[in-house]
Amino acid sequence: MPLPRRPVLPALLLPAALPLLAGCGSDTGAARDDPAALTLDALDGRAFEGDDLDSPDRALVPGTTVRLRFDGDELSADTGCNHLFGTADADDGSLVVTDMGGTEMGCDPARHDQDAWLTAFLGSGPRAVLDEAILTLSADGTTLVLREAPVEHGDGDPDRPTSDQDVGSTRSAG
Repeated sequence: MPLPRRPVLPALLLPAALPLLAGCGSDTGAARDDPAALTLDALDGRAFEGDDLDSPDRALVPGTTVRLRFDGDELSADTGCNHLFGTADADDGSLVVTDMGGTEMGCDPARHDQDAWLTAFLGSGPRAVLDEAILTLSADGTTLVLREAPVEHGDGDPDRPTSDQDVGSTRSAG
């Protein structure tokens, strides 16, 4: 008796489809830790800070750090002077920040310049790699490495100094 004929095409397609089906799981941690899959979801609710800047033409003002905090598509940042904010997006491995603005504290020129540099750096669409708790941003020969930090829920006062250096310059004697 001859063997029954079975369709060969589905049997050949199944092994080819397995790798595609394997990516359909619901592991939300994968995007959080996969450097190639940076998303705003991976950054949401997290803060990063540090002073590890490798740049041919810039050094951070002594005693300051860069701090970034992500809340949905909102980015807040500071470098020891003003509170900066903007709209963030992750696009093809880059952090795209638009609509940057900030407070206008009476800080020294070096820290004002540092705020302007950070605004321009973030606005340039730096390459962004998130490797567990380390966020690395790089553009035009400059690399900024930030480590995850506790998310601070401050008092929301935009006139509150962001570093001890502000205390003497923003408070009146009285």
